[in-house]
Amino acid sequence: MQYPTQRMVNMAIKKEEETKEISHEKGDDDTATAAVAEEKMKLSVDEIIEKYVGSFGLSQLLQVVLVSFSWVFDSQNTLVTIFTDAQPSGWRCKTSAINASLSSSWCMNDTAVGGGNEGKLAGHVCGLAAGSWEWIGGNSATTIAEWDLICHRKFLAAIPTSLFFIGSIFGCTFYGRLADVWLGRKKTLLLACILTSITTFFTSLSPNVWIYSFLRFANGFARSGNGICSIVLSMEVVGNKRRGQVGQFGFFFYTAGLLSLPFIAYPIRTHWRYLYRIISLPPLVYIFLLVPLVVESPRWLLVRGRNKEALEVLRKLARWNRKKLPDDIDLIIPSQATTTGSEGDKNENVWTTRWAAKRMIIVMLFGFGVGFVYFGIQLNTENLNFNLYLTVIINALMEIPAIVIGGILLSFTNRRLLSSLSAISAGVLCILCIIFTTASSKNTSSSNWPQLTIEAIGFMASSITFDVLNIYCVELFPTNVRNFAVSMSRASLMLGASLSPLLVAVGRLSPSLSFIVFGALSIVSGTLSVWLPETRNAPLYETLKQQEEEEEEKCCRLRQPTLV
Repeated sequence: MQYPTQRMVNMAIKKEEETKEISHEKGDDDTATAAVAEEKMKLSVDEIIEKYVGSFGLSQLLQVVLVSFSWVFDSQNTLVTIFTDAQPSGWRCKTSAINASLSSSWCMNDTAVGGGNEGKLAGHVCGLAAGSWEWIGGNSATTIAEWDLICHRKFLAAIPTSLFFIGSIFGCTFYGRLADVWLGRKKTLLLACILTSITTFFTSLSPNVWIYSFLRFANGFARSGNGICSIVLSMEVVGNKRRGQVGQFGFFFYTAGLLSLPFIAYPIRTHWRYLYRIISLPPLVYIFLLVPLVVESPRWLLVRGRNKEALEVLRKLARWNRKKLPDDIDLIIPSQATTTGSEGDKNENVWTTRWAAKRMIIVMLFGFGVGFVYFGIQLNTENLNFNLYLTVIINALMEIPAIVIGGILLSFTNRRLLSSLSAISAGVLCILCIIFTTASSKNTSSSNWPQLTIEAIGFMASSITFDVLNIYCVELFPTNVRNFAVSMSRASLMLGASLSPLLVAVGRLSPSLSFIVFGALSIVSGTLSVWLPETRNAPLYETLKQQEEEEEEKCCRLRQPTLV
């Protein structure tokens, strides 16, 4: 009886030990499996977009189209002064002044002199007695006609446009910081649209040139947030390989806005105030009908510490693409991801990070030259011997091949090379215009089609540079400072644009000088991009620290010799 009892005890002990061992091994396996599963499901925004949402599906297309609509009224407000501040179409003697003294016979012989030639117009009108002549189309046709911005007051006509671009510089700085730190991309876009509509309408009520100039400054400040938020929102929800093409979408809408101006302005060409009132309406329609459909950038939500909201936006984009994110998926929190207003944002920004500051300065110098040439060529259209409305339409149409060609080249060409070559090409073509300007000065009676053709192609090259620079800047900086970096780039563009009206005024006296300056500055700007890194197919980083670490690691890998 003793033996069975001992055997039973030994078996029980052995069974208990085996059970513990199995349980321990199972526990280790479960822990390891859980750790592996957790590691597998921690993904970055780029990885989730590429694997689960789709690089560029219906949801991203809808998002891009919705935010790109803001480019329409951005271009309308930027270039409306081509018509509202244009030289009047001509002048004529008043009937009561036919028998007036000194200038009566001279006035009758030179009736209806066109306003395309500033020298002739100023020379004729400035020599007439006050009240002996009147503008064709009335005093309400343009601001120059209404406030007599001719003769000794002619340089006042350049002030409103210059102040508009200066206002844009301050606005870029304001909106860039606002979108990165406080409101985000979507709410900042909404605010910019509201302020754009208000300032545009009040501009139409200006009683004199000084109030008008101030309101143009305010309008430039207000509208500068549209383009900044639009391009960043578009490019932060698509895959790496689609960013170049998506970045071009907004410029189609910018072209549409520019192309719409001649058709809006021509029927109301005798009332410049009506033009401002009409273009103040699209932003209001956009605010109520389209902005509510726009989603916030998941990248911005992530770096602000709002991980659940970022993941929910990605789930929504995936649903619209008829896809689904796994339930156990989670986002990798990048280094320096912060909550709103935290200390991380205060301690590190573009200017306190050496590599980012150097990169930003080069981009801004490049942007200054690009903005000066791009906007200067458009504003210079009034100095050509062509119908103003037709010239603006031709320039707007040249934007379309620029966008198409730029989009194709961006798909297989390096950003650095493309931006450099297009800027240099624009400069060379501007300088070539000098040959035809000299020829046309000898024969002012006929239109100079060769000059217009060369200038249009030069403008197309400048437009490609302008478009590529905006896309390039988005890719050069991480999410937590991206809007600020884009705003600084656009501020430099606006600084160049603010000086271009002065050169346009000089160009009325010496067209060759304006083409030389445009060409030289564009060529010099094109050489600056060689100091910028290439970003084609590179990931969009989330923070400055992450970008610095990963770019250094990539650089080290490239420097290591290949072992055979």
